[in-house]
Amino acid sequence: MEEREKEHILHYWTRNLAESPGTFTFNLLLLATFGILYSFKVVQSPLVLLVFGIITPVIFTICLYHMSGVSLQHLLPKIFQKKSGRVFLALLDCSVIILLGILIYRGTLDFFFFRFLQTFLLPLLYLVMLRALLISEKI
Repeated sequence: MEEREKEHILHYWTRNLAESPGTFTFNLLLLATFGILYSFKVVQSPLVLLVFGIITPVIFTICLYHMSGVSLQHLLPKIFQKKSGRVFLALLDCSVIILLGILIYRGTLDFFFFRFLQTFLLPLLYLVMLRALLISEKI
């Protein structure tokens, strides 16, 4: 219990997103449902793009870079071993995610591939990678 009191907030978020099989499955189904609905233009709400295409991938990206520094410190390239390198790469990835979301919203990149990538593929991939990092941390 004392260990969880001292854990980093990003580690706490990651555990709540992907640690238990039920929560992981629920998040996976939720992301897949809204990602497919938005990708195929069944739901064209900018709110869905904001939540499932920008905010969720940004949170997952930040958690992923934090967890990779904690769990896989010795296996990653040198840029990931330093916190400043991980922060720089996380900011770079987050800015690309936000830029893609803005371009999709404005209609510049409003093609199936980019909608599918932004709202379905990336969030699901990030969630699966977070789950794998949590499982590898327990081993």
